[in-house]
Amino acid sequence: MTQVPQKQEMAVVSKRESILDAAERLFAEGGYDGVSMRDIAAAANVGLPLVVYHFKTKLNLYRELFERRKSVLDARQALLRQPLQGDEDALEHIVRAFVRPVMSIQHDAAGVAYAKLVARESSDPKEAGRGIVEALFDPFAAEFIAAIRKALPDITAAAAHWAYHFAVGALVMSVFDERIERISAGEVKAMEIEVKANYLITFITAGIRATTAQSCQ
Repeated sequence: MTQVPQKQEMAVVSKRESILDAAERLFAEGGYDGVSMRDIAAAANVGLPLVVYHFKTKLNLYRELFERRKSVLDARQALLRQPLQGDEDALEHIVRAFVRPVMSIQHDAAGVAYAKLVARESSDPKEAGRGIVEALFDPFAAEFIAAIRKALPDITAAAAHWAYHFAVGALVMSVFDERIERISAGEVKAMEIEVKANYLITFITAGIRATTAQSCQ
């Protein structure tokens, strides 16, 4: 059997990753329907046949972007499942697991692009037809909601589900944060990731608690 030389194999992997990196940037800005395979080939500086060779279809390529970053979801689940430390608040623990892994990747352009990609897909009215959110993110949603209900026994099922839905909205909008620098006249910096994460955790935690209080009325 003929073996592929190591350098040649690495070059193939490098081209494939270049295609994925380019696709991630383009889809993050233009959404699924706003980007073509030809656009991706041009951005990756490769021929269209090579893109087709690696991924066959645009949908396959698009799905691969989420699969290769699945470690972010895995990190969220791992944090969620960690036992509480000392007198740690159960709800804050849950919200930190929801927020921090997503924030931790936003220190470079690639991480921001992926965060925007997830934000666009989760808010796209056509996402159900692609099945990516259902396959990858819905299981986490179910676990997150179950954790909220365990931490807050008085919350209703409806309130827990709406809490998750609105938490996603807050997290999604935090990615598209350039406007905050404009409306704050530069006083608030979008790329102060740790500061933003702390505000977001406080905001979501307080919102869920308020929802629980409303459920009890």
